[in-house]
Amino acid sequence: MKKSDICLAHVLRRADRVVTQIYNDYLAPLDIRITQFSVLRAIHLLGTTTAVQIQETLIMEQATVSRALKPLIRDGYIQVSEGANKREKALSLTQAGEDLYQQAQAPWEAAQKHLRKLIGKGQDDQLIELSRQIVAGKA
Repeated sequence: MKKSDICLAHVLRRADRVVTQIYNDYLAPLDIRITQFSVLRAIHLLGTTTAVQIQETLIMEQATVSRALKPLIRDGYIQVSEGANKREKALSLTQAGEDLYQQAQAPWEAAQKHLRKLIGKGQDDQLIELSRQIVAGKA
């Protein structure tokens, strides 16, 4: 197969599945997935926020954000309160949510180290830059 015949979307999605599995394996003892960790991290960094702001920050589909939020709210890690208007809900971490986020730091960092080793020295900078270029081109 010629290089020009290789579907870039397929290549990226395959890599994404492997990366996701690495992070999920490391976070499994805490019974959370990388999408849930990403939401916890976004709320930790943003403070009180909304689902729409999380979507925009993480560039996730609304359904993905909703699926990640549902068990975190159910299990008491995220507090939902009235937002700026009736359609909007304000989201913030509870103390249990902050504790879970802090507990997840070590396995997340271990997954980061594993992935950096997997892709090779210096390649993480290239990956970050490539991601920035793709995201910037989205607009």
